[in-house]
Amino acid sequence: MFKALSDVKLKAEVKPTVDNIMCRLHYRYTYLQYMVFVLLCTLYDAIGEKIQCLVDIDSDSYADVVNNYCFIMGTFTVDRLHEKQVGVQVPHPGVGPPEPDDELTFHSYYQWVPFVLFMQGILFYVPHWIWKTWEKGLFRAVIQNLSIRDYLGDNLGRYFKRDKEIKNLCLYVRYHRRNDKSWAYKFFFCEALYVVNVFCIFFFTDWFLGGQFLTYGSDVIQVAGMDPENRTDPMAFVFPRMAKCTFKSFGSSGTIQIRDVMCLIATNIINEKIFVYIWVWLVLLMTVSSLWMLYRLLTILLPFFRKFVLQTQVREPVRTDIARIMRGASVSEWYLLMTLCSNMENVVFSEFLREYANLVDRVAYLGDDDDVINGNLPKGEKGEDNGIWGVREDLSVE
Repeated sequence: MFKALSDVKLKAEVKPTVDNIMCRLHYRYTYLQYMVFVLLCTLYDAIGEKIQCLVDIDSDSYADVVNNYCFIMGTFTVDRLHEKQVGVQVPHPGVGPPEPDDELTFHSYYQWVPFVLFMQGILFYVPHWIWKTWEKGLFRAVIQNLSIRDYLGDNLGRYFKRDKEIKNLCLYVRYHRRNDKSWAYKFFFCEALYVVNVFCIFFFTDWFLGGQFLTYGSDVIQVAGMDPENRTDPMAFVFPRMAKCTFKSFGSSGTIQIRDVMCLIATNIINEKIFVYIWVWLVLLMTVSSLWMLYRLLTILLPFFRKFVLQTQVREPVRTDIARIMRGASVSEWYLLMTLCSNMENVVFSEFLREYANLVDRVAYLGDDDDVINGNLPKGEKGEDNGIWGVREDLSVE
């Protein structure tokens, strides 16, 4: 059983893929976390009733009506009373009789929390879905049997008989160099969607919580070490555990009776902790994503930086081949080579670079890409094959 599980884990980790760690942070890890949060928000059995209000009428049906009404219509707290000493001046933060000029904060968002978290989780996955729709598994077909997964197992025959796959891969990369330069830019667009998406979600969450989310995490961290008796808990301000609700009904004589009840919002015990974690995670995610986009802009705008990045991924003897390849290479071709590098074993990728550099030199000598794509390449000057393509020794450019 353990052997079977280890094989599954191996294939999952080395599956050929185009994306990078920044993308996986969004569509995989953040998406999964939001789905877990949705489940936690709906586990009312773990915390009891989602809301319980104190009523002065001994009737279960009446209490159920008040509870449902206050959950649907919302509760409120008095802003002025958050500064009062709990247990001395007020029974709970923000709970007490309001005065006519007091500002009230109404809390009705908690019933929407599971829906909002679910939709935000889906939004984190949307850029990945767009890319998969555009890409349609092309990269896996192009890399063929040269990915790491295909020769890390017991079948080593492909590892020792890979010349044909390397030749076909060289032909495709050459074809890609001439005919398909938009491939990488589509992926870069999806990367930009990730960044725009996380910023939009952060500021939407702030609007959803009444403008209290921008500094929510930092405020919680600041008061974490303070005395609970002498601090204003920001979690109690944004997600009050106790709040007030005004319920109006008819009395026995037909007159309108107004009851100012106090309610325990048990669901906020989970919400307050979820959103503290979300704040920290989104801030880290925005920082990492912004730095990654800065790196991406540098690779798009600076050709020498692209060459430097690719050369750092390979061994020293192959770096001269990269210099030959990168002369005239587009951004899309560079990114394709970077993606191949991350999905191929270093020795195999070095062999591919050597053969592809010879192909690039041969095309420069012949001046005809059609011969390359059709495979009509003559042998070396002395009738010898110098590598797959038969590139003459005097065409090798350092």
